[in-house]
Amino acid sequence: MKRLTFIEIDLDYCALRFGEGACNAAVGEKCFNTKATCKARPRFVNEPVTLRFAIGTSYLPESGIDYTAACIEDISFMPATVSLGENLGTRASLDVTMSDFLYPDTGKGFDKYVQERSYDPFEKGTFWGKFRARHPYLRGRAIRLIRGELGQSLEQMEIRHFVMESFQSASLDGRYKIVAKDALKMADGGRAKAPVVSRGFIVSGITASATTAVIAPAGIGDLEYPQSGVVNIAGKEICYFTRSGDTLVLTRGQEGTQAIEHKAQDRVQVCIRYNGQDPADIIRDLFVNYAGVPAEYIRLDNWKAETGAFLRRLYIRIIAEPTAVDKLVSELIEQAALSVWWDDVSRTIRLAVLRKIETDAAVFDDSSILKGSLQITEQPQRRLSQVSTYFGITSPLSKASEPTSYHSMQFDVNLEAEDDYGGAAIKTIYSSWVPRFGRPIAQRVNEIMLGRFVDPPRQFRFSTFLDPDIQPPVLGRGYRLFARPLQNAAGDQEAVPIQITRLLPTDTGFDITADEMRFVEFSSEDLDNRTIIIDSNTLNFNWRVAYDQLYPSPTANDDIVCIVSAGVIVGSQSVYQPAFDVGSWPSGCKLTLQVKGRIQGKGGNGAFINPDIQAETGGDALYTRYPVRLKDNHQIWSGGGGGLVQTAGGGFRYGGGGGQGYLAGSQMLSNLAASSEQPGMPSIGYPGGAAGQTGGGGNPFADCGKAINGHSFIIFDGGQGDIRGPRVN
Repeated sequence: MKRLTFIEIDLDYCALRFGEGACNAAVGEKCFNTKATCKARPRFVNEPVTLRFAIGTSYLPESGIDYTAACIEDISFMPATVSLGENLGTRASLDVTMSDFLYPDTGKGFDKYVQERSYDPFEKGTFWGKFRARHPYLRGRAIRLIRGELGQSLEQMEIRHFVMESFQSASLDGRYKIVAKDALKMADGGRAKAPVVSRGFIVSGITASATTAVIAPAGIGDLEYPQSGVVNIAGKEICYFTRSGDTLVLTRGQEGTQAIEHKAQDRVQVCIRYNGQDPADIIRDLFVNYAGVPAEYIRLDNWKAETGAFLRRLYIRIIAEPTAVDKLVSELIEQAALSVWWDDVSRTIRLAVLRKIETDAAVFDDSSILKGSLQITEQPQRRLSQVSTYFGITSPLSKASEPTSYHSMQFDVNLEAEDDYGGAAIKTIYSSWVPRFGRPIAQRVNEIMLGRFVDPPRQFRFSTFLDPDIQPPVLGRGYRLFARPLQNAAGDQEAVPIQITRLLPTDTGFDITADEMRFVEFSSEDLDNRTIIIDSNTLNFNWRVAYDQLYPSPTANDDIVCIVSAGVIVGSQSVYQPAFDVGSWPSGCKLTLQVKGRIQGKGGNGAFINPDIQAETGGDALYTRYPVRLKDNHQIWSGGGGGLVQTAGGGFRYGGGGGQGYLAGSQMLSNLAASSEQPGMPSIGYPGGAAGQTGGGGNPFADCGKAINGHSFIIFDGGQGDIRGPRVN
């Protein structure tokens, strides 16, 4: 077998000629048409060139393939390792050592003016010495490893794609070395962060109530800040903003932060906001717009077909500080149960959702495994019996690795496994991508973890033959492994599901590393699960808004469920907003609302004197203009109306009490009194109304709110429950 090996490097090269046409560099020694030697950089017109180097063989000239030089001394290729639902894995590496030599400086990509020089290039310097001076900016450039056989064209050969990482200049022994990695190296924290650092800062201090801020240096607004978005001020407060020039109009104290005073020079960092997006879209945005990965490396349609078929979950996050892109993507990989890797043959980044290996997957057995090559490694350190996933981060500025930074936690345990293995094996996930109300998503993460690791997966290593009649193995794909050592309790050979995590091509076949891939058996309804669980007290909940942060757009006949957990109250912070708004849905959706806790409107404020303020009507509890099936022993209480002013002996007037609510109305005390408010309690004046009742004080009085606004849209399933307050259509 006559093997051929080439290395190709793509380089920037200027299409112009020195001092001619658009090039205005007319003084001094002529350049070499490279960026490092260019004397008119704004006029540089890139016309990339490809240099090709070969391993020298006696039959190389017979190939008919052009090459720059046969100078390759050694090539070392280490394939990438795919991480299954944990992180971005490890990068593939290509190390190339080439010998130095003399060169006439002619040909495409070399010296256009060699005939005009005052020296002979054979007598002045060496190829790699001059190459280093002309092309110092190599990191990130495309480089290819091409291997094939005599008689094949380049297109017929195996081509593997990498990006340049570093080089070592030609040494005294005449060797030039290149190190290349796969394209995901571009996402490393040392070179890619999201968001990018914002250079703006506040010109002068602002109070906690200020709604505008001017940023500096002058002109930075148009350079680095969008017309609207989210900013992090001094690492202490999140604000929404709109911008005109260098002036920001601020909505203060957002996303779980408080409006506080800020000093001059406090930094103003633009945040990234992903609000209910497909992980395929999120990862592409991070790779392309923040890591500089070429967009053509990502086939987004394929990614979204994968997530659409096997995930159907959305994710949400505000990234408030510049964070390593590989860290952000690795967190999402774990929390969405994905695999992402570089395919160096097709020059694409692959994305797959972890799932069960099908029983009809292709099989590796004695007919395809090289005899004596199978190695089986037990991995007890990977066993899990308990998984705790914290989710619903309280603020983008909270420390993501602290339990106190999250609203909720989903805990799952396999007690039988702990008994079988003689102890617990614990994993904690801090899920900054799974939002509040996303308990079903957090639970799915836990189930996947326990399904895969409750029994520690084995690792398999084996080699295969090249067979032109059999499809070559594919990195990241699932297979079945059938071999004599793999047996069930009865001694029968067992076909073990595996997923290839490392694939090294050899001259005779492939060296394969694969993980055992036992996977939790989700019900057939899992992908269509559209459940939202409200598991902690909340205000002004909009069902549709919450849905859109977790799941794809609803369609007709979707079964959509919202559960208010026992002991939880959904309230409101305003009598003008319902506590629970069903929202707008496309026709045909089947909505079921299970209220195990309570939905309760805001209590109205009591009447006040000096100046006279009328008692306030209570707020609505449940608002809908879409059919909803209402289940369980629900409590739906409207906000109580505020109490009226009462005149006592001597002409003194006393303010009314606030109406009852999850957030009760304020008690308005007499102007002669000096006391803190006692929301929802009777005052010296007439008392506020209880839930579903008007405020005290006779006629006129302050009405309570509506328990159900849209009663004709409600279908009761299991009784009327505890409804306090009027029902209107």
